[in-house]
Amino acid sequence: MIYYHFKDKQELYRAVLLDSFSALESIWEKEIFRQDVPVREKIRVYVDELIRFHLANEDLRRIIFREFNVCSENCRWMADKLFSKTFKRLAALLQEGGRRGEIRPCDPAFAVPAIVGMVTHIFMVHPVAEHISGKQLIITPSRLGAFVTDLFFDGLGITKSDNSAEKRKL
Repeated sequence: MIYYHFKDKQELYRAVLLDSFSALESIWEKEIFRQDVPVREKIRVYVDELIRFHLANEDLRRIIFREFNVCSENCRWMADKLFSKTFKRLAALLQEGGRRGEIRPCDPAFAVPAIVGMVTHIFMVHPVAEHISGKQLIITPSRLGAFVTDLFFDGLGITKSDNSAEKRKL
């Protein structure tokens, strides 16, 4: 019966992926993306929602990692069908931020994978990080989202106004 609806296993697999990843695409329906607010706030909302998606979809996360690791035909299909719209939207946000003087102009080909990669890589390696550090990593959208967004926009550098000993303790 299943082959009545799908010509082969790959078509079924891809249909499941399209349906499963619809939640990721729905991030862009949030009101903030239609408002005139700073780009940093929009990126923060995207990052928080990406974290929520990863927390709620452990099996999908594993599929993504596996497909991206082998970079097969499915990987390219996923890029075209599941991630290209988000890439373009994030790139447009970063370019808008550059035009508005909110952020330094940057190359979206590097910046977008950096934002997404920080989130996804933390999920991939957190068991190792917990083992090595001996510390449980509490991954929540607010905590990890703030860290990723701040790291992306501000880096870890200390500016002259940040020199106080109090700030260096953190």
